[in-house]
Amino acid sequence: MKTVLVVGYNTRHICASAKKAGFRVFSIEHFGDRDLFEIADEVVVLEDSQVDNNTYESMERFDYDALVCGPGFEQSDFDTELPVLNNDKKLIKKVSDKFWLSEYLTEIGVKHPSTFLLEDVVPSTLTYPVMVKPRSGAGGVKNLLVLNSEQLEKIKQSFNDFIVQEYIEGITASVSLIAAYGEACSIGTSEEITGFPWLTNIPYAYSGSITPFNYKHVEVMKELAENVVCDLMLVGSNGVDFLLSDKGLFLLEINPRFQGTLETVEHAYKLNVFSMHVAAFSGELPQPVSAKCFAGRAILFAKNDVWIDQRMSDLFFDCYKKETASDVPWHNTLILKDKPIVTFFAAGTTRAETLTKLRNITNETSNGDLF
Repeated sequence: MKTVLVVGYNTRHICASAKKAGFRVFSIEHFGDRDLFEIADEVVVLEDSQVDNNTYESMERFDYDALVCGPGFEQSDFDTELPVLNNDKKLIKKVSDKFWLSEYLTEIGVKHPSTFLLEDVVPSTLTYPVMVKPRSGAGGVKNLLVLNSEQLEKIKQSFNDFIVQEYIEGITASVSLIAAYGEACSIGTSEEITGFPWLTNIPYAYSGSITPFNYKHVEVMKELAENVVCDLMLVGSNGVDFLLSDKGLFLLEINPRFQGTLETVEHAYKLNVFSMHVAAFSGELPQPVSAKCFAGRAILFAKNDVWIDQRMSDLFFDCYKKETASDVPWHNTLILKDKPIVTFFAAGTTRAETLTKLRNITNETSNGDLF
């Protein structure tokens, strides 16, 4: 296998890892950021974020050995006889359903926030605050903290296919794993960055990660993540999110796909996730290694609608060439309010140093006029 096609809403992180692993890489995606054209051998940008005839026509342009379905396309039904390096799409749909996951975790005795379908709850009977989330989907952008029954009554009238979840304060962290049909190996732990005011106004939006996550019970997280992923018979790169609170350790979500933490895990642990992902489909698992440094990524969101001119695009692209930025928008691009502008990277010997570097590069580069 020498050539892969990556199809997804955004594919840059997967393409970058595949390229470093020595593959020839083609990409079909929605964003088509400036740095992706430096990474992939060929890129097709789709106007629509869903699979349509243009997607199939674009796929026919390329000669490739295997297909990887990236974010937003993992459940798509591509009619191909070539290897598809993803979990089974029916399994992805099931595991990504937060209500199904809650029932599954309860059945196997794993601690998880109490979860209900929004349509089934009687708001006056709940203890507040509660979290309201889409039943499927990641990123936290649509998550809402609801303070009372009156608010929840209004939400019930406006939202479909959402869940209501017990609100628990704490730190969100994740375990990255490679799985191979009943076996799994943890390859990294990360702390999730959510709701930092210097990155976004959206309270619970996923805004990046710092790797590794060092916590006294991190080995318990790894063991639990490995057991659950094995039980579900997942394969390749997968992630498990946890909430660490005064009430204990809660399993939040299982991500049966490449995660946003991919690059910080690769940098901190000095490994290549894509090569491990491919090997897992042949039943091969990596050996666990220790982190060599701390690595962080921070996603800068637009405070208001932002017009990216040539100067700003070039500034971000210079950062990309210095390996401190990615997802670089082209000039003459309008970034809408609360949408991601660019991603910044930093590394250090401690968590505090890494986080400070991320904040400094964000402030220096945006200069206060983007956010």
